[in-house]
This record gives sequence, structure tokens and C-alpha cells, in this order.
Amino acid sequence: MFIANWKMNGSQSMLSDWLEGVGKTLDKSLQKQCLLCPPVCFLSEASQLISKYKLNISLGAQNIDPSSFSPITGGIDGAMLRSIGSEFVIIGHSERRDIFKERDSLLLEKLKSASEDGLKVIFCIGESLKEKEENQTAKVLKQQLQIVKNAELNEFMIAYEPVWAIGSGTAANIDYINKVHREISDEVSSYQKEGFLGVSYGGSVDSSSSKDILLIKGVQGLLIGGASLQYQEFCNIVLSNN
Repeated sequence: MFIANWKMNGSQSMLSDWLEGVGKTLDKSLQKQCLLCPPVCFLSEASQLISKYKLNISLGAQNIDPSSFSPITGGIDGAMLRSIGSEFVIIGHSERRDIFKERDSLLLEKLKSASEDGLKVIFCIGESLKEKEENQTAKVLKQQLQIVKNAELNEFMIAYEPVWAIGSGTAANIDYINKVHREISDEVSSYQKEGFLGVSYGGSVDSSSSKDILLIKGVQGLLIGGASLQYQEFCNIVLSNN
């Protein structure tokens, strides 16, 4: 799966140009492997454009608020997201953990809300540079995964995003990604949960690094940030898998 996480970027014209460009560049079978996660204000229009251009691309939201917190000003729950075309939702991204101080108790509530409303989950985990340098990666990731272990989920994918690589322009090296993905897959598989879609890699992925990363057996997809904003670069990443 190729996940285009636009973060806080985009416009109506950009959305239309992006979807039209992807539709012209990738055939239907490749489109089916693509997931677009634009800002929530563009989800409904994205859904309409996907129908207009007859695309096979899926849609996802970048965030969700727990239904149990209702009513909350500015909140949006899983039912709302589904009603405007979202099939997936990203939960636990390192930026939200850091900036908004999202902790395990809140993330668990978000997972519950997503599951109850039939959304598939992209759950992000990752270690900081300090944790990596102190050889704490395995311990930190296992701790973060305990939330998944304790939640009832529909289909879900783990997105490994080393915090120290995000926005740096340099992805983690191949051996490191291979080792960590294998450990994550083994840990999640031990939970014996149905619907596990595998582990994606995120962290400064672009078309120059994607091919080698995708050759790693334990990598089932890519969570792509800045490189997903231009449809040409996003398509080059998808095509690098063929």
C-alpha cells in the first residue's frame, strides 16, 4: 500500500490536478494500491473526484476524535469520516504524539472509535534519535504496540516511522529497516489478530530510496509525506515497485 499523507497541505486545484495526474499515470491495478490522506476539509471533494475520474484510489483521514468524547468543539468521529468517503484513518503519528501530547489512553480511545465505525487503521509507531542512540528502539516500539494488542480492530496496518528520519531527507538504512520491520511483524503476529495488513515504512521516503526499501521482505507499503504532494513523484514511487 502506498499512503500519500499530505499533512497540512493542499488546495482544491491541487487535489483535482493530483487525482487527474495519478489517474493518467497509473493503471487501475496500481491505483488500487494507493491511499490518499488529504486534510479532512478535502475528503468529500476527493471522493467526488475519484468517482468523476473513475479511479481505484482509496481515501483516508489523518486524524479522528473518539466518539466517547462527544460533544467536543471541532471534533470529527469515525461515522462522519466514513460519510465523506474515508475508508482508513491514520492514528498515532509522531507529530501528533509530540505536538499535541497524544498519550496511550487517548490513542486507545481513537482506535476504539475507528473500529466501532468500521474504519481501517494506519497505526504509527517510531523511536526518537535519543532512544535509537541508547539502543532502546525494540523496547520503545513494543511498548507503543501494546495499544494495538489491547484494542479490538478491523483491518489495520502498522506504519513504522523513525522519528529521527522524518523530514530529514534521508531514510533509515536498509539493514536497519529490515531488522525493525521483522521485529514489529513478529510482535504483532504474536497477538493473533485478524485483519493485520503488515508493516509500512515512513520517514523521508522518495523515488530515490523507495525501490530498495520495497525490496525488503517485511515492508508491505510506504507512508509518504512530502514526496506525495507532487503526483509525478508519488507515481514514480509507486512505479518503482514494478
